[in-house]
Amino acid sequence: MRPARWLLLLVLSLAGTADAYPFMIRHGYAQCSSCHTDPSGGTFLNEYGRAQSELLLSSSYGGGDEVSGDAEEEPTAGRLLGFVPLPTWFRPGGWVRMGYIWNAVEGSIVDRRVLQMRADLGADLKIGAFRAAAELGYGSATGTPRLAQITHSTTGPNLVGREFWLGVETFGGEGLLRAGRINVPFGLRNLEHTSFVRSATHTDFNEDQTYGVALAISRPTWRAEVMALLGNLSVHPDTYRERGAAGYVEVSLSPTAALGLSALAARTDASLTTKHPTLRQSYGGFARVSPWQPLVLQFEADLLFENRLGGGTQDVGHAEWLQVDLEPLRGVHLFGAVEAMKTGSSPELQRGAWGGLWWFVVPHVDLRADVVQRWGQGPSTTTFLVQLNGYL
Repeated sequence: MRPARWLLLLVLSLAGTADAYPFMIRHGYAQCSSCHTDPSGGTFLNEYGRAQSELLLSSSYGGGDEVSGDAEEEPTAGRLLGFVPLPTWFRPGGWVRMGYIWNAVEGSIVDRRVLQMRADLGADLKIGAFRAAAELGYGSATGTPRLAQITHSTTGPNLVGREFWLGVETFGGEGLLRAGRINVPFGLRNLEHTSFVRSATHTDFNEDQTYGVALAISRPTWRAEVMALLGNLSVHPDTYRERGAAGYVEVSLSPTAALGLSALAARTDASLTTKHPTLRQSYGGFARVSPWQPLVLQFEADLLFENRLGGGTQDVGHAEWLQVDLEPLRGVHLFGAVEAMKTGSSPELQRGAWGGLWWFVVPHVDLRADVVQRWGQGPSTTTFLVQLNGYL
């Protein structure tokens, strides 16, 4: 593949979302369901999560402790935009993300552009034990996540639907049984969805959601979710849709340390890449730990197996991710990561390094700047991405 075309694919894949914050384990939040309506984390916040986003995420400007997040003012979690009262059963959501990206191949800039990355509206309902959630958005002609499209224009903008499901709470509220289009439960739900561990396992939450039935359980010292994968209806024709199962279990070793295992097996009559009947499997482990409150370490390692059915061939690979997040001042994060990946289709070891600054300026607004260097397959590439994110 020519370098310019490879860079275009990287540009499109970087245009996505940022909703789940595994680094909240530094504050003792190992359970994603404490703050999110999705028990595995991401997208909609519950009332408690809205409060913590104000008390712990945003810069305090002298209003409280810089690291622990003790604030002098009461949070406005029950009000939309801080002043519109909300009923407890209705949790709206809205996301706008814009960015500017530079791409270089072997040190020479080959692409620069403004990115319309996300423009979504949604809502989560909780009426007794009944639960429902839906999210719809606009995708530009160049930035639309192809696997999340509802409409399929090749020249104009598209309607995007990443998530919509119906569910019921079980086990006294500790469990959630739901059906619909759902994020695939596997590994770290890190927002760097173009990281090798997310792209190699097809489990990012920018566009890799799929239809199915999932059961999640969140207990004080562990959490787990399993899902029957019934196929992504945004993929046409049906022969390309993967069906199988995925799941994870994570155990809290302490309030600030957690260790988990993941598994995924999915079969398709025609792989999107090889066009052959394929069984794809991923098995791995992941960990989150905060040895010191300003510091969070995240790690994931996965084994990858791809069997071409009927042909007797099997590709074996692996993907790894190690990330460091340092919060010297409340709301200001310095981060870095190293990654590696080797697959049967690209047997040469690919490596990557990430670094940047993330500032939660005020509640519901953040700025982020990333530099991503990758090498090992073809020419080395460098991506610099600046993002402005606003959310309800």
